[in-house]
Amino acid sequence: MHDRDPNGPITVVNRFEVKGDTATFERELRRHHTFLRQRPGFDFLVTVRLVDRPRTYVHFGHWRRLSGFLDTAHDDAFVAQVQRLGPLVDTEADQARSVDRALRANAAVGDPAVVLLSCRVRDHSAFEKAYLALGETSGRLGGFGGSDLLRSMVRPLSYTGVQWWRDAGHCERALASDAYRAALAELSAHAVITTERGHHLAYERAVD
Repeated sequence: MHDRDPNGPITVVNRFEVKGDTATFERELRRHHTFLRQRPGFDFLVTVRLVDRPRTYVHFGHWRRLSGFLDTAHDDAFVAQVQRLGPLVDTEADQARSVDRALRANAAVGDPAVVLLSCRVRDHSAFEKAYLALGETSGRLGGFGGSDLLRSMVRPLSYTGVQWWRDAGHCERALASDAYRAALAELSAHAVITTERGHHLAYERAVD
């Protein structure tokens, strides 16, 4: 793992595969959100539920400081919440740093207006340049809400791209456009990419 500056930002990425009742899981996750938003060093969170795999959720916890996350992870209240969530899910976790972020507008809650791109790259510089071009193309297509490109701190060849639109209609029109498809094809020349569509469930900022 590299670049572990305790005062630097970090994004904790959790992929949850729910084993039982999704309503119970979402209730526990909302409780967890309330706790995180009050923690020192926390910035904001995003939760997405996959369209094609509705028992799978992807949760992004953005922290202003790595030290804030580490302090929270050792807090007894945090441990208790993990113990409640743990039996409900199978989990994959990652830690990442944002290398390109553009925030324009929020996606409508509940809409399948989020696109996740899981990428294993061959050339960092060419890939990041192509991702920036994909974002610029998306921004010209209407209703674009923003984008974040996260480079894993655990697996340096792995990136997660997150794009979102204001609503499902704008998202669908953008994804079907020749311009978007061409930009995505250029990105795919520099990485092996898996694309997933998600419902936007939550975007919540820290409590000041």
